[in-house]
Amino acid sequence: MALYRQIIRLLLVFAALWMFSFSAQAQESIQPGPTTVEYTMGGQIHFETQLPPDLPVQEVWVFVHPLKNPGTIVGQATLQPSNGVTYTLDLVEHPISAYATVEFWYRITLEDGSTLETGPETFVYADNRFDWQTLEAAPFEVFWYEGDTAFGQEILTAAQEGMQKTQGFLPVPAPEAVSIYTYADPADLQTALRLTGETGAWIAGHASPEIGAVLVTLAPGPAQNYEIKRQVPHEVAHVLLYDWLGDGYYNLPQWLREGIPSISELSPNPDYVILLNKAYADETLLPMASLCGSFPREASNFLLAYAQSTSFTWFIYEQYGSSGLESLTLAYADGLGCEQGAETAFGKSLTEIERDWRQATFGENPLPAVLKDLAPWLLLMAVVLFPSLLLIIGRKTDT
Repeated sequence: MALYRQIIRLLLVFAALWMFSFSAQAQESIQPGPTTVEYTMGGQIHFETQLPPDLPVQEVWVFVHPLKNPGTIVGQATLQPSNGVTYTLDLVEHPISAYATVEFWYRITLEDGSTLETGPETFVYADNRFDWQTLEAAPFEVFWYEGDTAFGQEILTAAQEGMQKTQGFLPVPAPEAVSIYTYADPADLQTALRLTGETGAWIAGHASPEIGAVLVTLAPGPAQNYEIKRQVPHEVAHVLLYDWLGDGYYNLPQWLREGIPSISELSPNPDYVILLNKAYADETLLPMASLCGSFPREASNFLLAYAQSTSFTWFIYEQYGSSGLESLTLAYADGLGCEQGAETAFGKSLTEIERDWRQATFGENPLPAVLKDLAPWLLLMAVVLFPSLLLIIGRKTDT
């Protein structure tokens, strides 16, 4: 009986080893051929591959994951004759950000119920409506479809010099890779954003810092060189800030998240000074506290918000230096509120710093503003002291 049990055990061990060997062989044999990926921006992505014809496949599921973005899209593929596999992803239902690196893989269920997964493959979901030219000097790679090589080199140089300027303000590290896509018409860029589920109305530049992608509009004409030196460093600075702060980048108040890239521009916007002076004269400056969450959507105040953010951030840098700007940025990145971050970094409220900025920028007399802030306390003091004052006056009258 004991011998019989030993034989049974040996048979079970051999069976387990054989099953493991078969599974390993099957795992090696199901690596698909190269996947053909074809897509239309904002339309659909079509995947097509080939599994070994003799593999006993029951069903195939496709997993699609844009890197550095939450969520994975899962869909069942269609089995074709001889184990061909096709799958079409609807980008209207599942939009993917432009220029994201997309990872995908297959999960295969065999007829015996066992499952196997293939290794991941990747592709870049770029705007394939144009025939892009390219130029690279790490960490930057420039793409453009209208212009010569000298034009591409200008963009590359502006990115490098812009990064150096930002690094003069803050200790931001050089990124691993930044792709700069240059459009010749704002409508082309806006369409690319709209087709990938993002807001594109009247936007000339855009950064997707999580994926290291920058989009700019540089139309041919006399202003092109100026725009290269303005837009490219601005959008690159967004990527630098994100690489430095991670998700804390999104905790920055809007005026600072746009202010730092704005002071990093190699060609500052000359209209900002005119706009600021007019707004001050008309008493239409926006309170800086109102620019912590988001900028106004109407065009006039939207531009004014940029002008104020640029001037205010530059004032902070001049007043407190790189270390002060760094302290403020890190305080906000840690999640402190708009007022609390300023108090932590400088021991002053945002309102007090704004008052200093107005005095330095416009020569404003701070006394009226101080009296306005003290008005409630002065009123309280008057209420408290008024009865005593009446009593004193009454005594003098009696004498």
